[in-house]
Amino acid sequence: MASAPPRTRELEGDGRGSGVPVVEVTRTYQFSAAHRLHNPRFSPDENARLYGRCNNPSGHGHTYRLEVTIRGPVSPDTGRVEDAQHLDVLVHDRIVTRFDRASLDDLIAPTDGPTSTTEVVAGLVWRLLDGAMPAGRLHRLRLEETPNNFFELERDSVGR
Repeated sequence: MASAPPRTRELEGDGRGSGVPVVEVTRTYQFSAAHRLHNPRFSPDENARLYGRCNNPSGHGHTYRLEVTIRGPVSPDTGRVEDAQHLDVLVHDRIVTRFDRASLDDLIAPTDGPTSTTEVVAGLVWRLLDGAMPAGRLHRLRLEETPNNFFELERDSVGR
């Protein structure tokens, strides 16, 4: 999939000197995965009420669209924030190969959340990517489950 063009902003007081260009670069990825929304702490009736058809015992699947936005200064040597191929390899290795054609229920640990909601999956994706990048580089993540259902995390709301 094509990536969105980078957005440039001049930021002052960012610790790198006044007027240093800081650019946000967004790349897009895709993976297909299945899950069932089910919390074992709840009764079958409560699960059905909370999660509706997403609680189907056979599960269901989505083709997820993941947007990863990094942010940083433009290198005076390369004219880039990050080598796009490096970011692509990182996301492919840490996310796409792990999540594509997988059961999300098998990837979610109890410490991640009670069930494989896209909110919980987005948090896991954030942690997997953020831990593999320089501090503060991961700026935003958007995980689209359907064209009408997407979830966003930003550095300011997550912290490091």
